[in-house]
Amino acid sequence: MSGAERRVATLAARGYSNREIGRMLYITVSTVEQHLTRVYRKLNVGSRADLPVGLLLSRVPVKGVN
Repeated sequence: MSGAERRVATLAARGYSNREIGRMLYITVSTVEQHLTRVYRKLNVGSRADLPVGLLLSRVPVKGVN
């Protein structure tokens, strides 16, 4: 996951709206939506509510996997 995608996902997981995220990161709402679409796919989550767990699990190293 790119740094930009992680920043957007983290803010979304904290409850900020797409418009608020766009304002905070100086990007368009469309860009926020595009990042979130890719994040959902990469983390295999289906909704904003699943982002906190998905982000947490993406940082946990899995034994035997590089």
